[in-house]
Amino acid sequence: MYTQTDAGGLSHLISDINAYSVDDETSLASFIRQRKEEMIAAQDDFHHFHLLMRDLEKTLLRDNKPDALPTRAVEHLDTEEMEVLNYLYCLWETKLENRFVYFLKNSVVKHYLDYTLYARFERLIEREVSLLQGVKPGRLLFIGSGPMPITALCLQQRLGIPIDCLEKYQTAVDESKSVMKMLSCENAINIYQGYGEEIDASQYDVVLVALLAKPKYDILAQIRDTSKDDVRIICRTSEGSRKVFYEPTEDNAIPIGLRTVAHEKAGIDDTISSYLLEKVKQ
Repeated sequence: MYTQTDAGGLSHLISDINAYSVDDETSLASFIRQRKEEMIAAQDDFHHFHLLMRDLEKTLLRDNKPDALPTRAVEHLDTEEMEVLNYLYCLWETKLENRFVYFLKNSVVKHYLDYTLYARFERLIEREVSLLQGVKPGRLLFIGSGPMPITALCLQQRLGIPIDCLEKYQTAVDESKSVMKMLSCENAINIYQGYGEEIDASQYDVVLVALLAKPKYDILAQIRDTSKDDVRIICRTSEGSRKVFYEPTEDNAIPIGLRTVAHEKAGIDDTISSYLLEKVKQ
C-alpha cells in the first residue's frame, strides 16, 4: 500500500546500504547509528519510519551466526544507543498493530493473515510449539499480548485450544477484544487486563512470556510460585544483532527454581528466540 514516492524512497535507502563496506563492522555500526537518528526524526511520519525500520531489519537479519558481521557491529553500540533502538522498534511494532486494527475495523483487511509480520510470527510459533515435543496443552496463557495478539491467533490455529491473554494496558485490551470479535475468535481467545507479576498460573499447562513483558524476573518468579509442577514456560529473548530490536532476557532474569531445558534460535529474517523453562524438581 505504498505510493511510487514510497517505493522511490526505499530504492534510495537500499542504495545507501550498498555504500558501506560489508566487511567493516565499524562502518556498519555507524550506519546503524545513522538509521537511529533518521528514525527518531521520522517517528511521526509512519511511511518513512516504516521504510527506515524495514531497511534496518533487512541489514541486520540476514545472518544469525554468533560471529556474523551484523552481530559484531552491534557490539560497538553502547547501552544508551541500544535502549533508544529498542524503544524505536517497540514503537514501530505498536504502530503496525494499531494500524492493522484500524484497517480491520474499516474493512481494508479481512483476516489476521494480512498482518504485516504474520509470516514471521507463524515461523516463531512453529519453533515454539516444537519446544513442547508433541505434548498438546489443555490451556495456555500468553503474558504481554499487546493490541494485536497475533501470537495468540497463530497458537490457537495451530493447537486448537483455549488461550488466555494477559495485557497490562487497558487500551490494548480493548483493541484486542474488538479484534477477537471481528475475527469471531472471542470464544477461543480471552483477553484480560492484569499484571504478569500478580498472575495465578495454577490452571495453565503452558505459559508464554512475551519479550516486552516486564519486569521479567518478577513475572517468572510468580509463574514459578503459582503454577503446576509440570508447567512448561516459554520465555522469549533476543540474541546477536537482534538485540538492536529487543532487550534480551538475561540469565539473571531467570529466578532460582527454574531451569532452561531447550532453546530455539531466531532464523534468517526473524527477530525472536525462545527458551523452554521448567521447574527444578525438589
